[in-house]
Amino acid sequence: MTGNNITWVLTTGEAGMRSQALGLAEAVGLPIEEKRIALRRPWAWFPGGLLPLPLSALHGRSDRLAPPWPTLVIGCGRRSIDTALAIKRLSGGGTLAAYVQNPECGLRKFDVVAALPHDGVIGANVLTVATALHGVTAEKLAAAREAWRERLAPNETPLLGVLVGGDNGSYRLTDAIATQLIRILRGAYHRHGMRAAMTPSRRTPEGTKRLIAGALSTEAWGWLWDEESENPYLGILALADRLIVTGESISMISEALATGRPVHVLPLAGQGRRHDAFLTRIIAQGLVSVIEGDDLDWSFSGQKPIISTAEPAARIRAMLGLEVRPQ
Repeated sequence: MTGNNITWVLTTGEAGMRSQALGLAEAVGLPIEEKRIALRRPWAWFPGGLLPLPLSALHGRSDRLAPPWPTLVIGCGRRSIDTALAIKRLSGGGTLAAYVQNPECGLRKFDVVAALPHDGVIGANVLTVATALHGVTAEKLAAAREAWRERLAPNETPLLGVLVGGDNGSYRLTDAIATQLIRILRGAYHRHGMRAAMTPSRRTPEGTKRLIAGALSTEAWGWLWDEESENPYLGILALADRLIVTGESISMISEALATGRPVHVLPLAGQGRRHDAFLTRIIAQGLVSVIEGDDLDWSFSGQKPIISTAEPAARIRAMLGLEVRPQ
């Protein structure tokens, strides 16, 4: 049985997994404990849902998992699947188990699954969401707007927000694309009077950051986060009149879409089945504009804010007997 009226969030620590699982947990509203897990070999190589003794397969560097079991456990990432289901089983069914994305062999064993259309999962326990889950909310954006206004948009200066990702297993942010971005930003300033505020990610190549910083060093229209001061990410989301997001990050695009501002996607070099399917769908739905050449589609007006966390959170709260919050 459970004795902790809390949520355990299980991930292996990747930023994209953490943001989705933590965002859902925050929307549910119970106190949260994040549990980072790792599996020993050969168990780390197994598909999710097939481990015979999941807790015995945990590596020593994993966080401790022991009773009292939580009211809710949320997993995201293949290696969290068996551990989340083991907690549900050991609690005698007292722990409700939720999963973000496709839980592979464990689909029917979870109480709630939140998945994107390209995850390809269907079932009575599955909620198909339009964008990746995250923790960006209207309340957080309002607070960031006040906190960052004087630093990013003094005197209500029009602001173009830029979320720069980088290389991963499928895509590359090349110097040519970075140079294209600089031309776009320069044109936005000279033709539309928009200053640019940019934040790189941990995946942004060092050479790319130097290239962009060098281009901005003598310009009054651009600002690049130095990665040492306070991260302006939420401030940029909150204050930007338009947003440019590099196309390899489903998470960043989804967070940008939560603002209700026009979102322009800058494609990177490469291809990936899941990411390309996501982009193809949201382009067809008119949620984003894809950048072609050295200018934005200034006629693109975007959509109302899209925050996909609300529906699965409401389902979970109802199953736990909690008051369902208005969406």
